[in-house]
Amino acid sequence: MHTDPTPAELRELRHAVDDALARALDRILPRLVGLHPVLAPLADELAAFTASGKRIRPALLLLGYAAGGGRRHSEAMGPALALELLHTCALVHDDVIDRAESRRGRPSVHRRFTDAHRDARHAGDARTYGDAIGILLGDLAFVYADELFLDADVAPPQLLAGFRRFTELREEVMAGQVLDLHAAASRSVGRDLALTVATLKSGRYSVTRPLQVGAALAGADTPLIDALQAFGDPLGRAFQVRDDLLGVFGDPRTTGKSVSSDLVEGKRTLLVAEAAERLDAAERRELLDGLGDAALTEAGAVRLRELIEASGARSAAERYVADAVSEAVTALDGLSVDTDVDAALRAVARYLGARSR
Repeated sequence: MHTDPTPAELRELRHAVDDALARALDRILPRLVGLHPVLAPLADELAAFTASGKRIRPALLLLGYAAGGGRRHSEAMGPALALELLHTCALVHDDVIDRAESRRGRPSVHRRFTDAHRDARHAGDARTYGDAIGILLGDLAFVYADELFLDADVAPPQLLAGFRRFTELREEVMAGQVLDLHAAASRSVGRDLALTVATLKSGRYSVTRPLQVGAALAGADTPLIDALQAFGDPLGRAFQVRDDLLGVFGDPRTTGKSVSSDLVEGKRTLLVAEAAERLDAAERRELLDGLGDAALTEAGAVRLRELIEASGARSAAERYVADAVSEAVTALDGLSVDTDVDAALRAVARYLGARSR
């Protein structure tokens, strides 16, 4: 029997976010369809895409709100939903950029609209159409994120402080995405660049900034905001490196993602940097030649995984995750927050460092 490894604290917040998001979309999406019936498939796809998810970012925002002294989760739920819709935008756009065929165990958005174009025998190129709709659907989610952020039930100065942090989060994740593309295009195997990408594209976006946005909405002072970064940055990097490990060595039935896609896309992760540093010249060349090869076969992907494993890079990445989680937990020792919040943050740290999906 499958058991959910998610900590009880996160499960409770996830359920609250699920309910609130469904209600928000029930309010917003009819407005979209009312503009023209042709828009109904976009509304349906946005609802379907957001119906599942781990809700880590909105949950961390709500924990940050509690850490800052916020009274009720409902007061910060709008910004929490904004993070989930921003994440929807990021995932849909990532799938277009990466040419990903699936997401969360179902065809990716751009693939679904490419197929719909072909089935309807519309004019023009089906793939171009599907990509364009995917980009625009992501843009809609981005717009709705701003709308929902403004639903926060907090004083205007706190709303402004939280929104500034939200803008910082968006700037960093876009910058991280550019650096990720640059690293692949330039065939970089540098450890420093890999960790910078991990910090900006995922670490701060997924952990640090959600916590800080929530704390700012609660009116937290600067020392608490800074202390949350000391916890969030290492945990966020651990989160991304764990994601990189799952992208190559995970179980697709659990992750909903192919274990070959990161290799085909040529992602220059810490895992790759560690392998390149450890392999001999011939094996290193074999690894780097295979990474980013659009024609990479399943047998070729197996070989690349063998090289990474044999080099010791997988073990090194696992150690990095463990050390980063330990650093994050240690940072909590100096954080002055409610005992329930402290316990929840420690549970989240353990979970993010050991997750399998």
